[in-house]
Amino acid sequence: MGKKKRVALVVTVLVTLVILAVVIGVVTEVNLRPIILNTAESRVRAIALDAVNSAIARNLSDVSYDELITVARDEQGHVTLLQANTVNMNRISTQTALTAQQYIADIEQQSIRISLGSATGNPLLAGRGPEMLVKVVPVGSVASEFITEFQTAGINQTRHKVYIRIRALMRIVIPTGAKQVEVISQVPVAETVIVGQVPQSYVNVESTEDMLNLLPDIGATGE
Repeated sequence: MGKKKRVALVVTVLVTLVILAVVIGVVTEVNLRPIILNTAESRVRAIALDAVNSAIARNLSDVSYDELITVARDEQGHVTLLQANTVNMNRISTQTALTAQQYIADIEQQSIRISLGSATGNPLLAGRGPEMLVKVVPVGSVASEFITEFQTAGINQTRHKVYIRIRALMRIVIPTGAKQVEVISQVPVAETVIVGQVPQSYVNVESTEDMLNLLPDIGATGE
């Protein structure tokens, strides 16, 4: 074999190897990108939820029901009106959102790395292989709101619960793509049981069929 033929063969082999490496890299990147993004989302979501819950605990640990809801009663002591204290609610909600936003902004300064072996989902490869840096970017401001719920607690009792819901948007960025993550945390803040008058009669109807059974049979006749 002549020198020129050997050089041509080496060049051909090298070009083939380069093309094969590029194809393998593209295929691997396409297959691993959604897995890496999902893995990064799980990691970031857990960290963000911890930050949001820490903000809630810091601002609402000592908040009582009376600070949020004003209860009006009549002369007999019966509850006639529940009125939200909007001033306190707005103040607490805003402060909690600002604290959560500050905690989430601190996540951006943390280095979150995911090994490619862990991204494959194979336990034998967990923690192995090169690491990929995940960047977290907060998207917009954190939103918070109070939510109330009434639950039946007995014949003449109603449980009133007050929750705070915090919603945060973040964007996770890896060298090969990006994904937006929404984190929502709803935590009970306060509750009370409202006691009303005991009714003279009480009927518990669990289904439409039971309700129809209470009605008289119009078609029935008697002598």
